[in-house]
Amino acid sequence: MVQRETIVPVEAQQSSGTAPATGVRLGTLLAYAPPIVGLSAPLFMVQFYFLNFATDVLLLSPFVVAVLFATGRVWDAISDPIVGTLSDRTRTRLGRRRPWMLAGILPLMLSLLMIWSPPDLSAGMLYVWLTLALFTFYTAFTMFSVPHSALGAELTTDHYDRNRIFGAQGASFTLGMMMAFGGMQYVTNANAPREAAGQLVWIAVFVLPMILLIPPTQLRERVEYQGRGATTSMGAMRDVLKNPHARLLLTAQFIQLMGSGVLGIMAPYLMRYVLKRPDLIGVLPAMFVLCSISSIPIWVRLSRRFGKRNVWVTGMIGSGLSFGSILFIGEGDYVMMGAVLCSAGLFVGCGMMVGNSILADVIDWDELETGERKEGAYSAAWGFAIKTATAIVIVAVGAALSLSDYEANQQQTEGTLLMFRLINGGAPLVMYLLGAFLFRRFELNETEHAAIRAELDRRAAGR
Repeated sequence: MVQRETIVPVEAQQSSGTAPATGVRLGTLLAYAPPIVGLSAPLFMVQFYFLNFATDVLLLSPFVVAVLFATGRVWDAISDPIVGTLSDRTRTRLGRRRPWMLAGILPLMLSLLMIWSPPDLSAGMLYVWLTLALFTFYTAFTMFSVPHSALGAELTTDHYDRNRIFGAQGASFTLGMMMAFGGMQYVTNANAPREAAGQLVWIAVFVLPMILLIPPTQLRERVEYQGRGATTSMGAMRDVLKNPHARLLLTAQFIQLMGSGVLGIMAPYLMRYVLKRPDLIGVLPAMFVLCSISSIPIWVRLSRRFGKRNVWVTGMIGSGLSFGSILFIGEGDYVMMGAVLCSAGLFVGCGMMVGNSILADVIDWDELETGERKEGAYSAAWGFAIKTATAIVIVAVGAALSLSDYEANQQQTEGTLLMFRLINGGAPLVMYLLGAFLFRRFELNETEHAAIRAELDRRAAGR
């Protein structure tokens, strides 16, 4: 197990005559970031493969499943502000975040069993079963993920050291994506996919809790942040929306997720029907993941030299142009597809690190204005933007499949294949470029954040 590390309150550091320590130790990074693969792997397995599993294995209606799926994501988005703001106000011996994380583990495992190992039911009862399973999954996911993200924003106050925290988190989260694609490959290649999914989920239910227990049992929270959340949930979310930096950041995140959200959902269809290489459904995305992870240290260095905003704008432009190349993908173009995914991964790695790091800076701006620490509320708003965008994409994809000539497990028409290319290539191209155009106006830079931190430290010393 990772050695525990206590985060010393700012007041205690200053009273002892030492400067506030902002560096994050390796032990903290290891306890915080790598275990998140236990959360991201099941998330991406559900997000990327459930629609295809329900239509091609369970043989359910694409549009009905997409609506149920999207409804679950909407609830997931709605539950984020509830959990986030409540965790800001939680006061226990364990802190604000860790009790929520611990409470989410058991229902998360139960919901995975329900999703991937459903009993033999009629179609109507199977819809009911899967609806309950999805709502349980997303509720449990929120109970762990939002407090975990909020805790990450508390680990340091340094403008650039936050890149290390969220760079490590982004790399671990992306590694979970690769594990999910491996699971998709295993189930897709199996002679009996439904039974294979059941076998896989039982392994996950045994292993994942041991991984997810590491952050809430090995990390400690800042004592000086206890009891400093907003008085009400509505008040907290009003402050988020009043924050001009937060509005622009959340808008850019929502727009780019509208583009990238289709990629994972449509990946099984693209591999199976356009490239006609379903055997590569885990291999090619793995190239994307590895390039994303390997690029994060580069983006950490570049952000220190050129600023967080500038590198993220560059990353969004590069991501959009890379994904846009999918418009030209055809049967057997797996080498070109691999090159596209490698290029996209190199640019997407920037957003995995910089977005959350900037959000932590925005939270400091809010503290200067309100005197409150609302990491949970801002992490919830961040999640709300992501999940709302995903829900819209899911419905749009389901509707596109239903309105097209798509037939499960059959040769597709040219019109359907064109639709697959437009969704996978055209949508990300437009949305990423739009997000980059908007975010170039973001103004909370290193100099302004340094002034904010200096004032907050002065106030803390006076308390």
